[in-house]
Amino acid sequence: MSYSLISRISNCFKVLPFWENERGIVAVEFALVLPALLLILLGTIEFSHVMTVERKLLNSAHTVADLLGQQTNVTDSDLDDLFIAGQLTISPFDTTNLQIGVASVRFDDTTGDPTLDWSDGWNGGEVQNPTTLADGRGDAGDSIIIVVSTYSYTPINSLIIPSTLTLTETTYVRPRTVDYVMKY
Repeated sequence: MSYSLISRISNCFKVLPFWENERGIVAVEFALVLPALLLILLGTIEFSHVMTVERKLLNSAHTVADLLGQQTNVTDSDLDDLFIAGQLTISPFDTTNLQIGVASVRFDDTTGDPTLDWSDGWNGGEVQNPTTLADGRGDAGDSIIIVVSTYSYTPINSLIIPSTLTLTETTYVRPRTVDYVMKY
């Protein structure tokens, strides 16, 4: 019995040629696969953040547009309150990267051609080419409110997304209680 025990112990320490030795193969395979698994994990986290910011940006634009569409007229102070609502919607993300632009476009009573009634913005936000954006979205005598929200997303890890992404959402709404939302 002691001979078999000694032979088993000696077999454990038997030196095999390199190509036959299988000790540590799992550790080597894990070391080879680990970078790819970490890259997939970081990519999933990064893209979920981008999708969350995009959803919140859309909610921000919808919130400002919906609240503006409920007004009969607005002042600069009213617009500041609406812009705060848009900022609150995008929290907990940094609002210094958020820009909001609003524009009211009227469609001529006879020709139906869009003309800019008024526009405003927060944090450098603006609606570029509002009459072009409104073209075909209303009939003669109508009006439309356009809200454009822009967010500069800085990635958590520059390995996955190497540079800042600019996300933009545009929302259109018609005034609810009046033909035109006037700005004073």
